[in-house]
Parts: sequence; structure tokens; C-alpha cells
Amino acid sequence: MFQGTPPPTLVSAELTPELYDFIALALRAYVSPWWSKITRYDKDFLPHISTILSTVLRDLHLRAQAADLPALVFHDVPTIITQHYRDYHNAAAKTTTAYASGGAAPLSALFAHLQPHMAISPDGSLDREYYRQIVDHILKASLPPDDYDPDAERIIIREIIVKVLLDDIFPKIIQPWFIHKAILDLVGSPEQPIFIVCPCQISPHFL
Repeated sequence: MFQGTPPPTLVSAELTPELYDFIALALRAYVSPWWSKITRYDKDFLPHISTILSTVLRDLHLRAQAADLPALVFHDVPTIITQHYRDYHNAAAKTTTAYASGGAAPLSALFAHLQPHMAISPDGSLDREYYRQIVDHILKASLPPDDYDPDAERIIIREIIVKVLLDDIFPKIIQPWFIHKAILDLVGSPEQPIFIVCPCQISPHFL
């Protein structure tokens, strides 16, 4: 995807090509269409944007390595998932009761009442302005002042990240097939198949 000398390595070597391909696809989808209409002779803008995105990804990777991931994975995430399932079942149990206005209120509205969040509306749509503010705080923490202070530069980077998250990543990772495949990839396949032999199938010659 990238031409010339690639930017510095972000993370482990086996992930670097995929990350840079991801950045290149994002720039081609969300920057090249309108930037090519402004000028077709500039050769520095896209490499500069890719360098800034690389800086953000590198900083996020370092912060993730320093985070207490075991506590997040084994304590916080199970607690959040358990609470979601509990609220979902409570909301489903109220769909035909007076809490649902005689069945007029949908399940999504009942669940949103139990777990209100400013980033998600009751119908499941995401608030882009909320995620813009989150990404802006991430950029402020990850970028040097020379790259964060210019409004035009920061807004371009922010909109690229928001569009990739809301238009490409989030709609995919919530799909059941994606979650199922991710679990299978993490678990991996056994090197040898496991056979369970019933004792009744053992020949008497082996007894």
C-alpha cells in the first residue's frame, strides 16, 4: 500500500504490514477522494497524515502494554457482560407488562432505560459527536503539541478515526459471525483430534 520507505515499526513485526495496510485503506477511502479534487500534485499530505496516525497507534500500543489487562479481562469485562445479560433479561420480562406501556414500548427502549448511555440511542444508533470528543482526548494525550494544536490537522485525523470506527469496525465486530470467528481464532484448533472411546466398544481380547 505504501510507496517508498515505510514509517517506523509500530508493533510486532507480524502485525506491522496489516496496520499499515489498514492506514492506507483508511486514507484512500476518507481522504484521497476530496484531497485529489483540491490538488493532484501534492505528495506530502498523505504521508504526513499516515505518520501522525502511526504515532497515535504506537502510543496506544504502549499504553495497552502498560495497562493491567488481566484485571480488565478477568474482572471488569465479565462484570460488565453479566450486568448486560441481567438487564436484558429484566427488560425482556417487562415487554408485556405495564412497564412497557401495554406492550407499546420496544425491548430496546426498555433496555436503554435500565442502561442509559449518551453515546447510544434507544434504537442502537451511535452518537458521532460523543466519539469525536473521545478521539479528541486520545489525540491530545498521544500527539505532541505541534501536531495536536493545528485545528485542521487534528480534525482530519479525528474524522478519519471516527469514520473507520463507526462505519467499518463497529458494524463488523457486533456481528455474531465475527464474534464466533474471533473466539475460534483465539482458542485455536487442536494439533491432534481427540477421540473418546466407550468402554463397551473395547474388544474382549484387550481385557
